[in-house]
Amino acid sequence: SSFGLRVPVISVARAMALTGVVKSFNPHKGWGFIESNGQDVFLYKGDLKGICVDKGTHVQFTMKSTEKGTQAENVVVIISPDEASYFGEIKSFNSMKGYGFITSEAFPNQDIFLLKTDIQDGYAPGGCPCRFKVTMEEKGPRAQEVQLLGQAAQDMSMWGGWGMKGMKGMGKGMGKMGKGLNIWQPMFMKDW
Repeated sequence: SSFGLRVPVISVARAMALTGVVKSFNPHKGWGFIESNGQDVFLYKGDLKGICVDKGTHVQFTMKSTEKGTQAENVVVIISPDEASYFGEIKSFNSMKGYGFITSEAFPNQDIFLLKTDIQDGYAPGGCPCRFKVTMEEKGPRAQEVQLLGQAAQDMSMWGGWGMKGMKGMGKGMGKMGKGLNIWQPMFMKDW
């Protein structure tokens, strides 16, 4: 160390620490399997501490028995920060200004800056779960390669790939928002 102090290296043995490779993982559903010593071990998103894994990712973990079988816990993902993807939630997004913020368990007490150019279709609804990569910039972490997950991803794909960008300029004369219901009501539709 630069101060001439020697810090002893202490290794703490983890109870039944195992290693394995992620066999499958569905980020939309939040679960998958680890293969370890020829056995499949259930892997839940909640045990990943905000890190998203892919098939082939190496992990270290302990196992617990559940009524459905063995499940990984105390999972440590073995990956370089440059290659890591993270789980998060869109905290806020201002489509007029073109930026927003993501929160993630992997970055406690710190918002991750998000530009619309880093989101497919340039729009991200608040509260939406997402997967993203991070680059560290002068002002802090910035999200890149943002992928919406779950129902939000399905909702965005229903728009035919244009997300909300295609709705710009369509508000006047086309309809109004239902008061308090957030339901778009076209004025030209007739009640059959």
